[in-house]
Amino acid sequence: LHGLRIAHLSDTHVGKFTHGKLLHELADATNRLKADLVLMTGDLIDQSINDLPEALDMVARIDPRSGLYLIEGNHDLFQGPEKFARGVIDRGFNLLRDENAVVTAKGHPVELLGIRWQGRNNPIEGHVDEVANNRNPEALPILLAHHPHAFDRAAELGIPLTLAGHTHGGQLMVTPEIGPGPMLYKYWSGLYRKPGASLVVSNGAGNWFPLRSAAPAEIVHIKLVRV
Repeated sequence: LHGLRIAHLSDTHVGKFTHGKLLHELADATNRLKADLVLMTGDLIDQSINDLPEALDMVARIDPRSGLYLIEGNHDLFQGPEKFARGVIDRGFNLLRDENAVVTAKGHPVELLGIRWQGRNNPIEGHVDEVANNRNPEALPILLAHHPHAFDRAAELGIPLTLAGHTHGGQLMVTPEIGPGPMLYKYWSGLYRKPGASLVVSNGAGNWFPLRSAAPAEIVHIKLVRV
């Protein structure tokens, strides 16, 4: 899988501050990456389920190439997890909720392990365990988690790559290292490594608040290389 390219799109927060022309620009920017896989790690919408059709129109504009998969984030569920899931699935998109999916990319199997938003009384480790226990040993596993703290358990279980969002990179940072990001999260932006495992935390492409500082919005372009 040397050379496999992934477009990691997270936290679009379609709604009051992310809508209209900007959604076309996000989809077009994603397409320009010509990634093999497009992986979306939650908070597709900001608050209202009424914004889901416009959000899914954006998703439909993206070229899925070898596969396009989504997971849920906490903002997606404000008006009920089943409403969100039904809306996504009824449009024909792949939503993973504590589920695994194997796709073929560059002629090799890749297994996407997508976990649900955990909630306060539902430890994230249990969700990681559930998808990890059903792994296909012939496929390269990639964990999709909205909250980056899933990485610790993923690394313990030998999952080589975790993609996450949720943090917005701290949103209002003084510098890339000083601000709400490290105050609130163990992992808040960019690439983190443990032996045999890596985590990529996206700053997100959208906003629930119309201001960012030292935490720019982004679509993350990942290229796997053999080492």
